[in-house]
Amino acid sequence: MNTEHMPTGFAGIQFGFASAEKEGAEAPDLLLSGFLDDSRLTDTALYGSACLFLGYKGSGKTALAEHARLVAEDRHDLFVTTTTLDRFSYGDFKSVAGGSADHQARYPTAWAWLLLVALVHSLQRDEGGLAEAPAAYRGVVEALERQRLLAGPDLGLLVTSSSKQSFKAAVPRFLEYTTERVATAQDLQLHQLVTALKQAVAAFPTTSRHVIFIDGVDSIVTQKDLQFQSLAALMHEAWDLNQLLRREGCPFKFVVLCRTDIFERLPGSNINKIRQDDSVSLNWYDAPGDPDRTRLLRLVNLRAERSLGRPVKVFDELLPPRIGDRETRTVILDHTRHTPRDLVQVLRKIQQAAPGEHAPTPRQVKNGLRAYSTEYFLPELRNELAGHLDADDIDKALVLLTSMDRPRVTYAELARAADELQLGGLDLRGLVRALFDASCIGTVSVARGRRPLHTFKYRNPNATVRPDETLRIHPGALKALNIEPRRAASHRARGPRRRGGAGGRGGPPPHR
Repeated sequence: MNTEHMPTGFAGIQFGFASAEKEGAEAPDLLLSGFLDDSRLTDTALYGSACLFLGYKGSGKTALAEHARLVAEDRHDLFVTTTTLDRFSYGDFKSVAGGSADHQARYPTAWAWLLLVALVHSLQRDEGGLAEAPAAYRGVVEALERQRLLAGPDLGLLVTSSSKQSFKAAVPRFLEYTTERVATAQDLQLHQLVTALKQAVAAFPTTSRHVIFIDGVDSIVTQKDLQFQSLAALMHEAWDLNQLLRREGCPFKFVVLCRTDIFERLPGSNINKIRQDDSVSLNWYDAPGDPDRTRLLRLVNLRAERSLGRPVKVFDELLPPRIGDRETRTVILDHTRHTPRDLVQVLRKIQQAAPGEHAPTPRQVKNGLRAYSTEYFLPELRNELAGHLDADDIDKALVLLTSMDRPRVTYAELARAADELQLGGLDLRGLVRALFDASCIGTVSVARGRRPLHTFKYRNPNATVRPDETLRIHPGALKALNIEPRRAASHRARGPRRRGGAGGRGGPPPHR
C-alpha cells in the first residue's frame, strides 16, 4: 500500500456515508476492504438458506446488498441484483393482483410474477446460460420483451407497467407462447404467467449463482393495512420460490431486507416460521466488557486503517481519553443506538467540529455530539417514527419530550404535560410504545443496592415498555430537545417547559 500521500490524523479518515448506495457509487472500497464480516453474512446471503435479513434502521442491510454486488463485479459466476421498493406503488400492486378471491391467495401470485421477471432480467446477463437456453426459456423472454418488461429490475416500474390495462389485454397473446389454453379470468391468467415463468427459469442451464436482493421494504408506511398485507405476502412468496428453486437444483435465490420493527407488525399466522428457520438478525450491540472486541469499534478501526494506511485504534489514539468524568468511547457510543450508521455519523460530525490535523479536544467532541443530535439523530428518529405514527403525532411526541426538561420521566408526568400542552386526541400509550420501539426512549429499573438497569430496544429486541416504568430519553436526542442531563438530579414535578426547546417555541420544528 502506498502511504506517501495518505492523511495522518483523525480529520482525514473516511468513515463512510449515511447511505450505503452512496458508498457503493462513490467509495466502493469502503464496502470491500472496509466491510466487517466476521460472521460471514455475505456467504449466508449468497449461498445459505436464509432469505430474510432483519435489522433496525442503519444496521447495515443495504450495505450487505451493496457489498455483495461489488463482490460479484469481479466474479464471472456470480450475478447480484438489488431492487428496491422505495418507489413501489401498493395501489398498482393491488390492481395487478386483481380478482375477487381473498388477498392471501392473490398477493403471493402477484409477487411471484414480479420476482420472477426480475430473476429473468438477471439471467439475461448470463452469456454462458443464454448460449444453451432451451426454446421454452427463449419463448418466455421474447414475450416479455414484446411487452417491454425486461428494461430493468426495478419492481416499482414493473408493477406500474403490469397494472396498466394495455398489459392485461396483452396477457392472452403472451400466454400463446407458453400454454395451450388461456384461462378466461384475469387472475387465473396471472397464475398461468407465473407457472410459465417458473418452468422457464427452472430450465435455464447455468451453474452461475443469481441472487436478487429486495430492499426498501422499510420505506415510509402510508397505506398500513394494504402495505403490511402486501409485505407479508412478499415474505411468504420469496420463501416459497426459494424452496422451489432449491428443489429444482437451480442456483438462484431471493433475499428480502427488512426493518425488524416493520416485520414484527406484519400479519399472518406463519410469518414467524420464516423468522425462526430462514432469517438472520443484524444486531451490533455488544456488551461493553471488552471494548477492543466490540464490533462497532472494530469496524471504525478497519475503516481508519484503510484511510491512514496503518493499523489504528481510533478511540485510544486519535480522540481524547475522557469527556468530563467519563471515557470518551462510552460517551460516544451512548449517543448511538449501536448501529454502524449512527456511529459513522457521530464521528463525521466530530470531524467537522475539529477540521485540523490535531486530535479533537474534549470541547470539539462535545460540539460534534451537539451537531450529531440536532442534524442527524432527531431527523433520523422522525424518519423511523414515520412507520409507526402519523406526521402530526410525531410532532406532538417530540414537543412532549422537549417539554420534560430532563432525561428521566414517568408516564404520569408525560400524561400531565400532554394535558397542559393541550395535545388533544393523543394516544399516549401508543406514542410511548412507538418511541420505545424506535429506541428514542428506554426504561430504567432501580433495585436496592444495585446500579440502575437501562433497557433500550436496540439492546434487547424482545423488551417491552410498561406504563409504571421510569422512562429515559435517549442521550443522542437530548441536545436536539434542549435537555441537559444534569437536570436529572432534580426530580421535582414541574409543568411542561413552554419555551427554549428545539425550535425555540417549546418543541422541535414541525414536520416538513
